[in-house]
Amino acid sequence: MAPGTQRLALFGGTFDPVHNGHLDLVEKAREHCRLDRVIFVPCARSPFKDSETHATSEQRFSMLELALAERGWSDWASVSRFEIDRDPPSYSWQTAKHFRDTEPDSRLNWIVGADQWEQLDRWAESEKLRQWLDFIVVTRNGSEAHPRPDWRATFLEFEHPASATAIREGRGESGWLPASVADFIQENSLYPQET
Repeated sequence: MAPGTQRLALFGGTFDPVHNGHLDLVEKAREHCRLDRVIFVPCARSPFKDSETHATSEQRFSMLELALAERGWSDWASVSRFEIDRDPPSYSWQTAKHFRDTEPDSRLNWIVGADQWEQLDRWAESEKLRQWLDFIVVTRNGSEAHPRPDWRATFLEFEHPASATAIREGRGESGWLPASVADFIQENSLYPQET
């Protein structure tokens, strides 16, 4: 890396809601990959998901900001409005190009799950992603991820019980959510029978 170059990681997802699994993963990735900054990128709608999110884009953005503030990460972590302010669906190559253009002094990393890593051929303009990005590939629950020729990747094992689906369905457990996010969910009656 050239002198002065920052290691910047993008972490995209629906974050419906953001939970401590997301946050603990970012903390581990930051330490393991010596990241200088992480930008959370909530998507408007994934091209691979038919259903809309339960919380609105503004609510998901607010929950992310609350979570980062509660962790005290304001000096190195932030939330981007790039995808939620665009018409859906959200394509990763457009996001990568945006940050490549706006962060010219950064080496771009992208945090993905092993399942997404194995499906990169389905992503739009995947060749651009191969050229522009270093990937941080997260394996969990015994999942496997295989190196891809000519793609740059660091593999990271991570386990956490939190599940956004379970939280949305009222099956979340105590400790899965940052306190400020749990309060926000309750105040806005976002999900049924929230614990």
